[in-house]
Amino acid sequence: MSSQAEGVRIFIGGESQVVPFEDLSVVSAPYEVDGQVVGTLGVIGPTRMPYDRMIEIVDITSKLVTNALSHRR
Repeated sequence: MSSQAEGVRIFIGGESQVVPFEDLSVVSAPYEVDGQVVGTLGVIGPTRMPYDRMIEIVDITSKLVTNALSHRR
Protein backbone atom coordinates (compact mmCIF):
# COMPACT_ATOMS: atom_id res chain seq x y z
CA MET A 1 0.00 0.00 0.00
CA SER A 2 1.36 3.41 -0.86
CA SER A 3 2.05 6.06 1.76
CA GLN A 4 -0.63 8.18 0.08
CA ALA A 5 -3.22 5.53 0.94
CA GLU A 6 -2.35 5.28 4.62
CA GLY A 7 -5.97 5.52 5.83
CA VAL A 8 -7.19 2.69 3.61
CA ARG A 9 -8.07 -0.60 5.30
CA ILE A 10 -8.62 -3.94 3.62
CA PHE A 11 -10.69 -6.80 5.03
CA ILE A 12 -10.41 -10.00 3.02
CA GLY A 13 -13.04 -12.73 3.20
CA GLY A 14 -13.33 -14.65 6.43
CA GLU A 15 -10.02 -13.28 7.80
CA SER A 16 -11.95 -10.79 9.93
CA GLN A 17 -15.31 -10.49 11.58
CA VAL A 18 -16.03 -7.42 9.45
CA VAL A 19 -16.72 -9.53 6.37
CA PRO A 20 -18.71 -12.67 7.22
CA PHE A 21 -18.40 -14.17 3.73
CA GLU A 22 -15.33 -16.00 2.43
CA ASP A 23 -15.75 -14.73 -1.13
CA LEU A 24 -16.16 -11.00 -0.34
CA SER A 25 -13.72 -8.31 0.72
CA VAL A 26 -14.01 -4.69 1.83
CA VAL A 27 -11.70 -1.78 0.98
CA SER A 28 -12.52 1.22 3.20
CA ALA A 29 -11.19 4.63 4.21
CA PRO A 30 -12.39 7.26 6.68
CA TYR A 31 -13.36 10.82 5.82
CA GLU A 32 -13.04 13.77 8.17
CA VAL A 33 -14.32 17.20 9.13
CA ASP A 34 -11.99 19.44 11.15
CA GLY A 35 -9.59 16.55 11.72
CA GLN A 36 -12.29 14.32 13.20
CA VAL A 37 -13.39 11.13 11.47
CA VAL A 38 -17.11 11.50 10.73
CA GLY A 39 -17.63 8.51 8.48
CA THR A 40 -16.17 5.72 6.42
CA LEU A 41 -16.73 4.86 2.80
CA GLY A 42 -15.95 1.54 1.26
CA VAL A 43 -16.26 -0.88 -1.58
CA ILE A 44 -17.54 -4.42 -1.11
CA GLY A 45 -16.36 -6.75 -3.82
CA PRO A 46 -15.14 -10.23 -4.64
CA THR A 47 -11.91 -11.41 -3.03
CA ARG A 48 -10.35 -11.39 -6.50
CA MET A 49 -11.09 -7.71 -7.17
CA PRO A 50 -8.29 -5.48 -8.53
CA TYR A 51 -7.07 -4.26 -5.11
CA ASP A 52 -4.55 -1.74 -6.47
CA ARG A 53 -7.32 0.04 -8.37
CA MET A 54 -9.86 -0.17 -5.52
CA ILE A 55 -7.35 1.15 -2.97
CA GLU A 56 -6.63 4.12 -5.22
CA ILE A 57 -10.33 4.82 -5.88
CA VAL A 58 -11.34 4.57 -2.21
CA ASP A 59 -8.37 6.66 -1.05
CA ILE A 60 -8.98 9.45 -3.56
CA THR A 61 -12.74 9.45 -2.96
CA SER A 62 -12.33 9.70 0.83
CA LYS A 63 -9.96 12.64 0.34
CA LEU A 64 -12.43 14.33 -2.02
CA VAL A 65 -15.28 13.86 0.49
CA THR A 66 -13.08 15.24 3.29
CA ASN A 67 -12.20 18.24 1.13
CA ALA A 68 -15.82 18.86 0.11
CA LEU A 69 -17.07 18.67 3.70
CA SER A 70 -14.27 20.91 4.97
CA HIS A 71 -14.99 23.64 2.41
CA ARG A 72 -18.75 23.43 2.76
CA ARG A 73 -18.96 26.13 5.41
